[in-house]
Amino acid sequence: MKLNYVLEPLGEVKAMYQAYHEEMVELSQGNDKIVLLYGDFPHGAAGDQLEKEHPDRVYDVGIAEANLITTAAGMAGGGYLPFTHCHSIFAVGRAYNQIRQNVAFDKLNVKIVLCNSGMLWPFMGGSHQMIEEIAALRVIPNMVLVSPADPVSTKKMTRALVEHVGPAALRISFPPVPTVYRDDFPFELGKAVTLTDGSDATIISTGIMLSDALEAADTLAKEGIKIRLLDMHTLKPIDEEAIIKAAKETGAIVTVEDSSIIGGLGGAVAEIVAENAPATVKRVGIRDRFGQSGTVPELKEEYKISARDIAQAVRESVKKK
Repeated sequence: MKLNYVLEPLGEVKAMYQAYHEEMVELSQGNDKIVLLYGDFPHGAAGDQLEKEHPDRVYDVGIAEANLITTAAGMAGGGYLPFTHCHSIFAVGRAYNQIRQNVAFDKLNVKIVLCNSGMLWPFMGGSHQMIEEIAALRVIPNMVLVSPADPVSTKKMTRALVEHVGPAALRISFPPVPTVYRDDFPFELGKAVTLTDGSDATIISTGIMLSDALEAADTLAKEGIKIRLLDMHTLKPIDEEAIIKAAKETGAIVTVEDSSIIGGLGGAVAEIVAENAPATVKRVGIRDRFGQSGTVPELKEEYKISARDIAQAVRESVKKK
């Protein structure tokens, strides 16, 4: 049974970054401390509009991601609210030390927008597809990490990060995604959203994979398998209570992500289940491989993260209960 804040059928297909832009334009107009910093990355609607109206609130440091984060840390220390923008592979791959030392260690109010995050960036291949970011960032103390699933949740998380004081990162995937949520869905930082309720197994999804998880849940419902589907939009602090409850009440959990299962959502859930309420856990995600070019459906098929793969993982988990 889908809860009433989930669209059926799914709504408008839209890029998360476009939704982020729209929300950032609105938020910036009401908060003159917000500044946007870019590392050789297109400014888009938010940066373009702000640059025309407030040229002193948009900065481009060029291909210098470590400097991007350090500059943001300095501006946060001066009382501003900086949002940084660059490809996730470069934010984490080139500026990890700066994120750890200059932002998180000093608890500075910097928001790191991880553009083109995750595996499903179809045309850039393994050199740019970022499978490590969840594992890398969730181990940093003081860091909040969120991963929206659709345009509506992207806007809500952007607003939540403006209100949250402290280091935070926002994962934004490249491909346009269907709208899953109604505008009034109950979002709270650090609290998973239950989209469907069931007692046979739990699917825990994060980010862009939520629509695939919904498709898998629908397929399984037709087979008589009742699924609890959780959107784990906040990867840190993760909702341990919801995970433990799912383990105790359904006995089988399948995690779904477009990043590495090693240290990613799958790793995080497995850690919590092992310590608190042992249950069967299967992880659907990237299994110790780099990416490659291909269409989004081709990549999902190759890396076994499609709706069909999710459904099969659930069937196998239920049998092992």
